[in-house]
Amino acid sequence: GLQAPLTIPVIEPVDARIACVEIRDAARNELVTAIEILSPVNKKEPGAGRYREKRSRLYRSGVHILEIDLLRRGIRPLSNHPRLPVADYVCSLTRSRSSVIDVWPVRLRESLPTLPVPLRHPDPDVPLALQDRLRAVYDEAAYELSIDYARDPPPPALRAEDREWVDATARRGTL
Repeated sequence: GLQAPLTIPVIEPVDARIACVEIRDAARNELVTAIEILSPVNKKEPGAGRYREKRSRLYRSGVHILEIDLLRRGIRPLSNHPRLPVADYVCSLTRSRSSVIDVWPVRLRESLPTLPVPLRHPDPDVPLALQDRLRAVYDEAAYELSIDYARDPPPPALRAEDREWVDATARRGTL
């Protein structure tokens, strides 16, 4: 009678720690540049809304925002902009107090760009060779031992020509 036909365990929410690289003025202990490496959490709701709020807060605070989105899935921060071309990955830089956003759209078969990391005036930007850094992380973590490039990648599905390129590149061992 009063017994439920089924009991299931309570699913506790999982707190996801989203790392961000911060460039700070050590003398003033002020944030100068935030380098945001987008994760699945901040590319789908409710995390995407929280990320937009964080991004807006940083912008209003006069912080440079360098965003690196190397995920094909999810909501891009700039996805609603009509001039954003079709791209597999997008990197963008919103400089402090700027009214424009610099955008690097990247297709799967292209090398990742070298991005400027703004510092405080009068110091010049520092170049971040993203392709070199990604290669170093890939090699250090030995991802070639855990990623099976023969399997289909996670959604969205690759375009046929991109899948052929991945297959050929994996056969050569140059990923």
